[in-house]
Amino acid sequence: MSENIYKDVVVRILDSHDGDDGKSGSELITTGRFIGNRDNYSLSYIEQDEELKSCETTLFVEGQERVQMTRTGQYTAEMTVEKNKRHSCHYETPYGEFIMGVYAHEINSNVVGSSGSLSFRYSIDFNSTNASENELRIFFNEPGKAPGLQGENGNDA
Repeated sequence: MSENIYKDVVVRILDSHDGDDGKSGSELITTGRFIGNRDNYSLSYIEQDEELKSCETTLFVEGQERVQMTRTGQYTAEMTVEKNKRHSCHYETPYGEFIMGVYAHEINSNVVGSSGSLSFRYSIDFNSTNASENELRIFFNEPGKAPGLQGENGNDA
């Protein structure tokens, strides 16, 4: 069993959505905290988006099979992304709360020390009607080392 590491990290998040309104995406660079080891870890960070400002998001990663996401603050969420399984997840905003279905197609986690990457592709549905296809790619590294500066094929960008 690997020993746990506790490190402050720089986090780069690339988020993309493809739904009824077309394709959209965003990028966030923030600071966070890595706790764990290569197989099981948590990654926490403060959201920087104007609407989500001051919300804290924590991802609990269990190997290549499952990611549990919690968000606290003005927008709260509990979302389970598990490979080849659909979960009903709770999301609360200042405008109301709702339940959505989340189905993970793929989860990839690669950690070396306190640096690494996490990506997952998933579908969101409301009342069993597909709403969007999503991909989240997260890169993290200790401060002073830029996270996620590799291109799509792993070559330096």
